[in-house]
Amino acid sequence: MLAPVTPGFSKVTTVNWLSHVHLEGGCSVDVCFIVQVPSFFMVILLGGYSDATGRKAALLPPLVGATARLLLSVGIVSFDLHPGFLIIASVCEGFGGGICTMLMASFSYISSITDMHSRSRRVVILEAVNGLAFILSDFSIGYAISLLGYAWTFVILLGIIFATLCYVTFFLPKVESVSVITTEDTEFFSSKHFRRLFALYMNDDADGSGRHWKLRSTLLVFVVTSAIQLGQFDVQTLFLLSPPLCFTSVWIGYFYAVTDLVRYLTTLIVTHVLVDYVGDLILIVIGLLFGVGYELMFGLSQNRIMPFMGKYIIVQLGLY
Repeated sequence: MLAPVTPGFSKVTTVNWLSHVHLEGGCSVDVCFIVQVPSFFMVILLGGYSDATGRKAALLPPLVGATARLLLSVGIVSFDLHPGFLIIASVCEGFGGGICTMLMASFSYISSITDMHSRSRRVVILEAVNGLAFILSDFSIGYAISLLGYAWTFVILLGIIFATLCYVTFFLPKVESVSVITTEDTEFFSSKHFRRLFALYMNDDADGSGRHWKLRSTLLVFVVTSAIQLGQFDVQTLFLLSPPLCFTSVWIGYFYAVTDLVRYLTTLIVTHVLVDYVGDLILIVIGLLFGVGYELMFGLSQNRIMPFMGKYIIVQLGLY
């Protein structure tokens, strides 16, 4: 088997590559945990703070955190440091808010600069562009790693993130706050942001409709499914790299590009069709059942076709 990717600026042998795979597999769960846990708190803090100071304040920290992580990643792969140093890079991204904060800030910014008539269209456009970016990045990253190595790929990504950071800082217009609280009265590190959020889950509404129990049930389902989604990326990648599949970086890029394409097509098309006939609850159950079916088929894959066939079946029969 050929080494599918290059850790640094130069090629490595299969033995060295396999050692990297095992080391990265050992710290991958820690990296994911370290990114997501701080991101949870940063979303709440930045969300509440940006209500009073404007949404631009929530767009900058994720970009700064991503820049710091990529800088450290370039150093890690250039000097062939232990993959455990990726945890330090992940801390930087986690305390910047990560992708969760970036998505929150982007959609909030769109909502702040549009009226009721154009908001839905702008949100759909933003979602479509977001999906297209994921698909193109998955498709191209594999080729970039194969041709350039990890380090130069990180350098290119760093340039894109830095250009975005400059655009947001110097060119993106600042919008007015949506809160009656003034900037002077707003504290970033304040428990008020958390109290407002948790009050939705602890207190019922004035009509006594049991809204807080519905929110708790929804949160529980969301946490369980999100944990699976966040954890499956590392597990799937290691499974694809291992025998009998032995995917290269290019094939992994194909797989995740198809995954994102199926997910967004299903969300935009199948979801809107079924929700009018079966309702939200049945739609969730259908998605979970077919998700279980896909994971079983993926785990039983013995050739390079079967992982892709799982995605095809989900498109034809359901959504996940």
